[in-house]
Amino acid sequence: MLPMDDSLPSPNTPSLTVVIPSFNQAETIEQTLTSILDHNNLEGLEVLVFDSTSTDRTSEILERWKNRCTIIQEKDKGQSDAINKGFNRAKGEIVCWLNSDDIFFPHTLDQVRQKFSENPSTQVISGRGVHLYQDGGFKMPFPEKLDFKKPLSNGLQIDVLQPAVFFRRDLLEKLGGINPKLHYVMDWDLWCRFIKDKANWLTVEDFFSAARVHPETKTSSGGLRRLFEHWRVAKKHTGSWLPKSTRGLFFSWGLEDTLPPLSSLFKLAYNLKSFCRFGEIKPNFHSSQFCEGKTQITFPWYGDKTSSLYIELEFNNLDNLPENITLNINDQSFTWKLIGKEKKQTIIIGYPLEGNVFNISISTALPVRFRVTKIMPSA
Repeated sequence: MLPMDDSLPSPNTPSLTVVIPSFNQAETIEQTLTSILDHNNLEGLEVLVFDSTSTDRTSEILERWKNRCTIIQEKDKGQSDAINKGFNRAKGEIVCWLNSDDIFFPHTLDQVRQKFSENPSTQVISGRGVHLYQDGGFKMPFPEKLDFKKPLSNGLQIDVLQPAVFFRRDLLEKLGGINPKLHYVMDWDLWCRFIKDKANWLTVEDFFSAARVHPETKTSSGGLRRLFEHWRVAKKHTGSWLPKSTRGLFFSWGLEDTLPPLSSLFKLAYNLKSFCRFGEIKPNFHSSQFCEGKTQITFPWYGDKTSSLYIELEFNNLDNLPENITLNINDQSFTWKLIGKEKKQTIIIGYPLEGNVFNISISTALPVRFRVTKIMPSA
């Protein structure tokens, strides 16, 4: 797929290095590389792939890309070690890392370099992203509600997606890279160190990346080990024996990753905690929010067009469900008839949609509480 814009960066545009740690990701690494090298200006862009001698078809795939990026195939001591190797070798003024199962959206790196050029005192820039299912569907945007007044709190409640964060190399070198002893929360630890160093951090609305969600990812499979590592790191940075961020992660783990009846106990405890604090039961921090009557969502799509769009909705109050729901997608209006009193319903828009971004407005005739749980374009 050819780049949509082949204009060259201006002389003041900073160079940028993407570090890609890789091990046995033959199913996804080609899309990862495509999202970088086919959708961004290549002048001043460096891509370093550190593959820990994968045993699947990764080597065969990387062979096809060796003339377009730097590929280092050698044993490492884990993901953190591979990332640090890339940081030590990076020449770009701006640095980031992208896991070999994640993707950037088209022109993300061009946008990031331009924003650093326009904001020379900025040391860190973070945007928005989405979680990506194995079947190509998107979960809700992350972070879902962007608060520009308080994007990063003093309590180290840091609501950012790792592949949507970019930082200056001199800041990274000052802080010594990432902690090679960390297996799960090396990114979160680095963000905490940025904040404690009072780095100039700019948060923007732009969608930059998609992080893949499947059972084999560290975030999904880490379980109690990830939780314990997070607790140790959060305790070190906050000085609190039981930091607020760890409590939130603990509830998320119990609600999303445990099986009944344990998950039911977590749900009861979370609802009780939410009611005592807010006077109402609010959704889990990592769950999509219920809205009333209307919602506006922007979703990026990796591709040029789609032949259909699948939207999954979940309704909160079934007694007042309307017969129809109205959608406005990229200024095109659609009416969809709901099925009875089903709590979860799927809307299928079988209409070709052009472009890489879907602006979706969903509204109901009655003040119905609902949330969007998934959107999946089909090429």
